[in-house]
This record gives sequence, structure tokens and C-alpha cells, in this order.
Amino acid sequence: MSKNIMEAKAAKRAAVDVKAVQRPLRVLMVVDGRYPATGGAEMQARLLGASFAAAGHDVHVLVPHLDRSLPAQGFVDGIPVTRLSYPRIKGLGALLLNMRFALWLLHRQKSFDAIHIHMMHNLASAAGWLKPWLKPQVVTKVSGAAEFQGGILDPSLSHRAVHRLLLRGAKRLDSYQCISLRTMKIMEEAGFPTARLHLVPNAVDLKRFKPPVQRDQSALRAVFVGRHVPVKGLDVLLKAWAFAGPPENARLTLAGDGPERERLIDLAKELGIGGSVEFPGLIQDVPALLCANNLYVQASHQEGLPNAVLEAMANALPVVATRVSGHEDIIAEAETGFLVPPNDPEAFAAALSRLANQKELRMTMGTSARECVEKKYSISVVVDSLINLYKKPVTINL
Repeated sequence: MSKNIMEAKAAKRAAVDVKAVQRPLRVLMVVDGRYPATGGAEMQARLLGASFAAAGHDVHVLVPHLDRSLPAQGFVDGIPVTRLSYPRIKGLGALLLNMRFALWLLHRQKSFDAIHIHMMHNLASAAGWLKPWLKPQVVTKVSGAAEFQGGILDPSLSHRAVHRLLLRGAKRLDSYQCISLRTMKIMEEAGFPTARLHLVPNAVDLKRFKPPVQRDQSALRAVFVGRHVPVKGLDVLLKAWAFAGPPENARLTLAGDGPERERLIDLAKELGIGGSVEFPGLIQDVPALLCANNLYVQASHQEGLPNAVLEAMANALPVVATRVSGHEDIIAEAETGFLVPPNDPEAFAAALSRLANQKELRMTMGTSARECVEKKYSISVVVDSLINLYKKPVTINL
């Protein structure tokens, strides 16, 4: 064979390879909940969907039709969304939704290269039982708390036949996106194959959450953004603020809403710190709020991988948080912030006091926090990791 012919064939093979690499992926994003919504999993699905679409991939979103004010077929961020209707009958409604979901996947699976289910709930299990007949790679995200406590991965529910059925279905999927090391460990202990567990964290929009050109460091300005619910430990945070005895011009902002909000407002008054704590409610412009502060605080009793902390770090804020899974994954002790034992207001107060009068330390830690997020949690990094998952060989489970 002549050299010219060999070179021509090599060039043709290279062109085919390039074409295969450049072909847009067709991705189905499944959210087992309201969409759009402000929950962490829903917001991550929306961010990733928009990011994949912006990169030239084809994205479709499939969700239950929970909000009847929204159309069965619509668009969010220019991405098509299908909402599956089902009767609102306890037990029977979930069964019928799973059946309709299964039929939808079987009928349209050739339209997708990968199916990414963003919560390990009923729909993930339904996809698992259907897996022998599904050709696309099926990836399921495991966030943590929702699945492990009262959910499909809660071992205390193993005595229930329905729970065992759901869990067996979930174990038949191709790959599992674990957003924290603790999530991977619990999945291994639950009998999920280690080879199918992949540590892929939540992503952060670095363009949206970026530090201000100049941040006010004249006084301590601490902020929390999130739900006012018991698991967030906001009562511990208020007690820590009182223990720390912050200077008169220091401020703590607890943004967000929830069933604990009124009780927390009363607690701040009881502790004598009402004048230095603000409760602005739900905030539309979270990046602007982060820019107006110089420390992020979170006293949660447990976490998956908190988007709020990642967003604060992307905004170059140092973090004081509890030493629980999720926080431990993203906060480097004495480098990007401080970790303290959960439910220990005095330890939390000590960390607050350490940073209260050291603006240089706050600035140094904040810079390191931004660099950490750029390196490990940017959209490009997470999207590349997910594309690798989407392209893995499909598992055959009979």
C-alpha cells in the first residue's frame, strides 16, 4: 500500500473520530420534583441543563406535573420541558406516574444518549427496573440527606416491601453521581457496586457568583442564605453570635425563609442581639448580598454538598461552618475557613471571634476559597466529568 493511500486512510479515520467527539450529546434531565424550583437539586439540574445547552448539546427536561399552573409542554431557559400528569391519589398516583414515566422512556429512548436523574427517588427506581430495555446510559445523582433519611436509601425502612422494591430497582442503574465522600461511603455500605460510584460535585456559576472589585472589610459582616429549618442549626448560630459578643458595628444577616423564621427572630431578641442581626427574608439578588458581606456562616447539623457555601466561596468569602459531611468536602481548615463541631455554639463563637478583627485573614481565606471553587467546582469541570459518565459503557442488569 502506497504512503499516500495510507495517509489518506489515516486522515479519514481521524476525521471520523473528530466528528464523533464533536457530535452534540442528547441528554434527558429528569427531576423528581417541581421544576423550576428553588431547591438545591432542582437548581443544579437547571444550571447543568443550561450549561450543556450553551455548550451545544441537546437537552430535554422531564418532570412530574406537580404545578398545574404550568403547561404540560413548555420551556425553561429555552430548554424544552415535559411535565407528566398523574392522578393525585396517595399510593396509586405514584404507581401510575412511575408507569407513565417508564412508557415515556421506552417510547423516546432513541432520542437520547444519556438519561440523568437528579434525585434518587421513585423515578430512579422505575428506570432501574426498566434498565435491561434502555439503551442510553442512566446516571442518577445521590445528594444525601433526602435519600438517606426517610428516602429510598434509609436502612431503617428496609422492613417495608415497597422500600425493598424501590431499592432493588435503584441498584440496577449504570452510574451514580455522588456529591460528597460521605455519600460514596454510605452507598458502598448499602451494597452499591463501588465501580459505579463516581464523585462528581455540584457546580457553581463562576460568572454569576464573583467577588466585588473592592469588598468592605471595615467591620465584620457575616451572612447565611438558605431555608430557616431545624437542620440548618440557625439557633446554634444565633447563640454563637451572642457568645462571640461582636463589636457594635458588626452585623449578621440570616437571609431566607421557613417555618423557623419567627422563632429565630424571637430568639435573637431574647439573646440580646436583635440589634445586630437582620432577617431580610427571601433575597432575589443573592450575588449582590454576598458581595455586601465578608464572611459566610453555616451551622448545619447535616448537609449533602451545600450550594450556598460553594456560591459564597466563589464570591471569595471565607467560611465558618460545622464539621459535617459536605462542609468537610469543600472547606480546607485554616485555608478557606474554619470547621467547628456541630451543635457547639461556643466553638462556633471562637471561630467568629478569630476572624472578627482580622480583615487580612478574611481576605486571604476568601481568595483561597475562590481559587478552590475555580479548580474543582466550576461548571466546565463538572460538565466534563458528567460527559465522561454519559459516555461510559451501559451496564446490563437482568
